[in-house]
Amino acid sequence: MSVKTKVGILGGGGILNAHIAGFRAARDLVEVVAVAEPRRDREEFLRAEFGEGVCICSDYHDVVAMADVSAVDIILPHDLHMPATLAAADAGKDVLVEKVMARNIYECDRMIEVCEGAGVSLTVCHDRRYHPQWVALKTVVDSGALGDMFFLKLEHNQNVVLPEGHWARSRDGIGGGAIMSCLTHQVDALRWYGGEVESVTCMTKTMPERMEGEFLGLMGAKMRSGALGQLSINWWTESGHSIDGLWYELVHVCGTKGEAFNMTGRGTFVKLHEGADEAALEQYGAGAGEGFVKVDAPAQSGHEVCIVEWARSLAGLDATITTTGRDSRRTVEVAEAAYRSEESGRTVSLPIEPKPWAE
Repeated sequence: MSVKTKVGILGGGGILNAHIAGFRAARDLVEVVAVAEPRRDREEFLRAEFGEGVCICSDYHDVVAMADVSAVDIILPHDLHMPATLAAADAGKDVLVEKVMARNIYECDRMIEVCEGAGVSLTVCHDRRYHPQWVALKTVVDSGALGDMFFLKLEHNQNVVLPEGHWARSRDGIGGGAIMSCLTHQVDALRWYGGEVESVTCMTKTMPERMEGEFLGLMGAKMRSGALGQLSINWWTESGHSIDGLWYELVHVCGTKGEAFNMTGRGTFVKLHEGADEAALEQYGAGAGEGFVKVDAPAQSGHEVCIVEWARSLAGLDATITTTGRDSRRTVEVAEAAYRSEESGRTVSLPIEPKPWAE
């Protein structure tokens, strides 16, 4: 058996729960030897998960400085993604960073520059690209069965209630608000399914007693292909996790020969319209010409698959990494352009010029 890559995890908060499945699945390839987490009440949990011998540090710099750590998984607050990445790259560590990559493209560019200069990899854990249901929809789109794509609708619904003092209530901590934090799931999927974005128009709503940044965002996007995208995020609705409520996330893609969607909890479905190709009807069945039929997909989480692929890449094995730093920068650019649209009251065309974060 090859030597396992020793990994340090920077951050032990809630999103670690999603990453754990990946480290369990990749246990033959990687070993978590250190975790940076200042809260003492997390120590018992961390040792139960990673073993009594795991090193727990209060400062992430201490983990980065460990000679036996070859790679780091950064799951810190968003304002720390850039400085933690720069520190890791300077120490020669490969980097996996939880989405969103950074608060703006200026920070993304610094991360890319330093990682490339140090000769280390930079991967962003945009987990939806690795989730089997979202991959199933990607396969439908890429097959050409839907014809020419002309519309994509992507929605995100949650009830996010944050206590006073939580980093995600801060505009500086989260990188704006709900759009940069979580609508970037949908922005990234928009690009993945529909290609690059030409321009965006955005409106938001903010209530300071809930959080400094926006809790509600609506975005219209024009794609380079000519297709249109409609994106929304609502962080003040219980519909996504209520019995008989609406969806947590929805992606709906419409083309000239058919349409397909993925809905959390239901799966991925395809419907072929009159005039669909015979090959498509043969692939998805005659029933797809009459109504929506379900597309089979494995039961795995996107985080799990992403971390396994990252572990394979660290081991020098064949791996499918679709969320490099350079690619994920473009997702941040669309979200940042949306903010500039809201501020100016105008449609903003891409590309945009990088600007340092103003605190």
